[in-house]
Amino acid sequence: MKTLLILLLLASFRLSFGAEQLHVEVQQGKVSGLVLDEKTHLRVFRGIPYATPPIGELRWRLPKPPKKWKGVRECDQFSAAAPQKLKKNASISLSEDCLYLNIWTKRAGKPEANLPVMVWIHGGGLNQGYGHKGYSDGEGFANRNVVLVSLNYRLGALGFLAHPELSAESPKGVSGNYGLFDQIAALHWVKKNIKGFGGDPNNVTIFGESAGGTSVSALCSSPLAKGLFARAIMQSPWMFGYVNKLAEPNIVRLKDAVGPVGSAEEIGLKYADGLSIKDLRKLSGEKIVARSSYFKTRVTIDGCLLSAHPAEIFSRGEQADVPTMIGTTKNEGAYFWYFAKSKNRKVFADKLKAFYQDKTDAVLALYPGESQEELQKAAVNYITDSWFVQPARQLLEGMRKVKSPTYQYEFVKNGWAPHAAELKYLFNTHVDSKDDSLAKLMADQWVQFARTGDPNGEGLPSWPPYKIDQEYLRIGDEISVGKTLKKNVCDILDIATRGLYGSE
Repeated sequence: MKTLLILLLLASFRLSFGAEQLHVEVQQGKVSGLVLDEKTHLRVFRGIPYATPPIGELRWRLPKPPKKWKGVRECDQFSAAAPQKLKKNASISLSEDCLYLNIWTKRAGKPEANLPVMVWIHGGGLNQGYGHKGYSDGEGFANRNVVLVSLNYRLGALGFLAHPELSAESPKGVSGNYGLFDQIAALHWVKKNIKGFGGDPNNVTIFGESAGGTSVSALCSSPLAKGLFARAIMQSPWMFGYVNKLAEPNIVRLKDAVGPVGSAEEIGLKYADGLSIKDLRKLSGEKIVARSSYFKTRVTIDGCLLSAHPAEIFSRGEQADVPTMIGTTKNEGAYFWYFAKSKNRKVFADKLKAFYQDKTDAVLALYPGESQEELQKAAVNYITDSWFVQPARQLLEGMRKVKSPTYQYEFVKNGWAPHAAELKYLFNTHVDSKDDSLAKLMADQWVQFARTGDPNGEGLPSWPPYKIDQEYLRIGDEISVGKTLKKNVCDILDIATRGLYGSE
């Protein structure tokens, strides 16, 4: 009996030791990860560099490939997140040295596995967030035989500052969008290296929520990302609206104004407040973040990464011709209730009039109310529709111009679903076991889509593609098919925003 026990202990030691010693070779060197489950071979590789740290003179420059290393790099710790304003008591480490990604997989070291790859792009208004946030743990997807990748990218002024001096020093004459260039660099890294982690470089799905959805829309619209992914999922893509103004574009032109918003370079000059780029490069990352109470971070139409607003590119059928999923939550605007306050009806109307001008009355009529409670509801509904639902429909409509199918959803749980409500279900990081079936359903649908380009499959509810009837799937309290989500509202908002970016 004693001999048997010793043999079992030795066998266990060998399994553990063997698992610990698995190394994956990438272009820069070898990496090791952490074993999460020896039986299933589930591993996580944390903090793999996909670019050179964008510090010093590399601040506000395009990402450069990571440097090579000797020996084995232990990837057992998440990297620092990009500099940002944190909530009180937050303990996350911040650094400009933040261009790293994380990989969850059960087939590390098995390039023949050819598993579908899903690359998660976090949200946070392009100002906050990081790829390893608690709700976006990759184990649930990896256990479904997916290679899950999450990444960090530059945020706020460090990631999206446009400025005439930066444009002048750029070989392409552009500035801004550094965070999006980071994402493209990460996708190039995945394309070149993911096979060693058991992933199929030709079956990559990019997916993101909020500003992550905005990022996915930009990547779908950019020639620089062509061929780097095979499918795309946009969850609550944030394509319009700004928290302090309600009605204000969050995608601007490099050198020309968009509606009441100045050019990206003008925004950058205001941020610099008289300092040169040389002076700004001398400041610490913390000071760069602290210079503005809320840097007006916007995606820039620069003629390089983006030739036009993504909705414009989609309307011309010039986006990536890949299967796409696009959806929203039922009460998106409730997440932003604090910023939706108006003292009275006139203040609310003035915020809209500053943008819609002579088209304001038609929009205001959609959101009646005089009391504080009514105005709050009106503003929350306005945000839901104008920031998310109508822009999502523009993208969905644009998908008619290409061959690949697209699928729309609306998420609602317990009759209520604010912005980001679906994430804890999708990643199965919710706490209520009675919701396990919903979490399983969503993950299964997302994985089925990543695997095949179609969220339909055995044991899954029928989900028709978005076509003439504009069908969509309600996910949450009930699983059912609807048609023409908020058609009247979207039609009126379409008219009110027509021509904003120069085309009718």
